[in-house]
Amino acid sequence: MKDLKLTETIPQFERIRSLPNQRVPKNIFILFLLVIGYWLCDQLGLIGVLAPISLALAFSGHIMTKGPGYMVLMLYCTTASIVINVLIYKLIERRTGRTMGLTKHRCVSDYLIGGVLGLAMFSAVIGLNYAAGAVRIGSSDTPLNIPLMLLFAGGWMIQGFSEEFAFRGFMMMSAGTYKKPWTAVIFSALMFGAAHIGNSGSTVSGVLNVALFGVIMSLYMLRTDSIWGPAALHSVWNWAQGNFFGLKVSGMDVGASFLHFEQTDTAAWMNGGSFGLEGGLGTTIVLVVVGVILLCFVPQRKTEYPAAE
Repeated sequence: MKDLKLTETIPQFERIRSLPNQRVPKNIFILFLLVIGYWLCDQLGLIGVLAPISLALAFSGHIMTKGPGYMVLMLYCTTASIVINVLIYKLIERRTGRTMGLTKHRCVSDYLIGGVLGLAMFSAVIGLNYAAGAVRIGSSDTPLNIPLMLLFAGGWMIQGFSEEFAFRGFMMMSAGTYKKPWTAVIFSALMFGAAHIGNSGSTVSGVLNVALFGVIMSLYMLRTDSIWGPAALHSVWNWAQGNFFGLKVSGMDVGASFLHFEQTDTAAWMNGGSFGLEGGLGTTIVLVVVGVILLCFVPQRKTEYPAAE
């Protein structure tokens, strides 16, 4: 069952090459430039959404400040990234949604399974940190705001999908069209890690763990031939950190949660310090274990859906 070279995933990339009018860059450097273009457009799209809102609030006598409301707004703004990626795969690369991992087959079950895996994986991270004394259960006087929590849930669904759509659906699948599968996985993971360098409290271990998370999401997408499982896992992983356990998400404070775990002052090597648990050894252990399982024990899903679906 072992497929360490990912040779069984090659038909997914051949699906792109079979498209008669596709224009996926053959040169990895050209693809990198396209990725930079995506990032610039994404930032401009974010500014285009936030600027009018900030001005409207300013004229009404309010100043936009960072907090739960601001975080929710940022999550929903990632819709711009989805739109940009649709334009890239349709107009520039001339690919289809199917080659981005969008499939109707098993989409609901894949999404539900991915969500369960996301919660289970981060719960394992919490368990390791708690056993090592790196986190403790805290308390909060802030009442639970159910409508806000529902808004967060919707926001994380959009945000998680937007990143998987960009880094796996676009970047990984494009890189693998003319390169080996592992080249595509590593390229996507490096871009994913680099995108988090500017996060608050960013550390070397944090960025490396984010890149490793990108590898796991790539393997998950390739093994299932679908983007839905990784999208749900990613969304629930982030939701579990911030809105269930009450911890930082890639260095960012969410500000509203069901539980209230706290990092201890000791064992920063385990709890990730300023970046949050994603930067610690506990996360590394869980990701490595899941990666080995995906590589060695999860069978490759065989699908015959055409590229034009």
